[in-house]
Amino acid sequence: MEKEISKFKLYATIISLGFTGGAIFIIPYIKFVFYDLQLQVTGMTNTQSALLLTVYTIVTIIIMIPSGALVDKIDVKKGLIIALVGTTAVTALYAFTFTSYATSLVIWAILSFLTMGIYWPSFSKILNVIGAKTDKTGSGRSGLTFGFYYACNGIAAAIINSISLWASTQFEDPIASFRIAVIVAGVSTLIATVLVFLFIDRDLITPTAEMTNAVAGGETVQTESTISIIAQVIKNPMSWMVALIVLVGYTLYSLQGYFTPYLTTVVGISPESAGIFAIIRTYVFLVLAAVGGFMADKVFKSTARWLGVAFAIMAVVVAGFFVMPSGVNIMFISAYTLLPSAFVQMTYTIKYSVINEIDIKPGLLATTTSAVTFCANLVDLVFSPAIARLIDTKGAAAYNYLFGFLILMLIIGSFASFTVVAKRKKNKAA
Repeated sequence: MEKEISKFKLYATIISLGFTGGAIFIIPYIKFVFYDLQLQVTGMTNTQSALLLTVYTIVTIIIMIPSGALVDKIDVKKGLIIALVGTTAVTALYAFTFTSYATSLVIWAILSFLTMGIYWPSFSKILNVIGAKTDKTGSGRSGLTFGFYYACNGIAAAIINSISLWASTQFEDPIASFRIAVIVAGVSTLIATVLVFLFIDRDLITPTAEMTNAVAGGETVQTESTISIIAQVIKNPMSWMVALIVLVGYTLYSLQGYFTPYLTTVVGISPESAGIFAIIRTYVFLVLAAVGGFMADKVFKSTARWLGVAFAIMAVVVAGFFVMPSGVNIMFISAYTLLPSAFVQMTYTIKYSVINEIDIKPGLLATTTSAVTFCANLVDLVFSPAIARLIDTKGAAAYNYLFGFLILMLIIGSFASFTVVAKRKKNKAA
């Protein structure tokens, strides 16, 4: 008889994991909220700021596969604790060394190992195991698991960043303001460590024997060579369409961070107000992931179809920045920047579910996911540094290039999405 899962253990585990996800990425992406303050106290240029994430991404690419194998060999709960304790320690170091750019580069490299090398595969593994155990279909795509996790993640990050922002306003010295913001982030990962230790249930997150041994129709699945698996993914044209969709989704999510300096340097609002908009844009709106899932599953009956429509709508919204009349109310423009971000959170968070619509064999799902994720690294490696360089050299005029680039990417994303829809329709008709 199947053992019933305790609802308390289930919710306590997901809430704790959600808080962890909201806390552990605060420092790597701190510029999303404290862009101007970070540049002011560290003396970095926009380009140097972007290069921090470039280093973060390069390390991620290098460690992605071996770290995943490592996580599979260790106790996943211990993996989470190691990642959190390490992040807390590195955050404490950064709080007192952020004026050294060389040290910051090293810290971002270490954070990559801790967050993307250990936490990310651990988090993904845990959610899939919980999803499989709570979903009667055994697909590991339980709406409860993923939807509730992202809601907790967004709420936690919004609260943490709000506290950081409030704390930073209590000091006149900008260095003290930024330091306290970093310390708050460190305290949040320390709290997350305690939550993981106390509330994440080891039995719940441990794969069953059936999950460990891949089976199909009662027979053990034959293991294919790595080269054969990769070749199958590469040869599927729809894999490239999904790669484009994921690339566009992450481009929008990452580059929306530049709305913060846009609001301060072009629109003219205070850094504190821009920080509030950044928190809403990046974290509070994360609860809209559930809306995106609803639109994809219940309204459009297809993630690809919903993304195609949503990307097209976003292209029109972003184009609105080019026709914004002079003298328009500052708060109107500030609020308008939230509109594309709302669509970002309704698309970025569900983009990987398109993989289920391209007739990929179950045994290739993980490889396909890794492959398209690899392509998304172009954003932090190329796109973000290029935009930062434009801001350094062209000032306010650079944002026209940013908006134009976003529109181009959205058109590409819409095309790729509708290509998947057309291919799926053709396959069903065959």
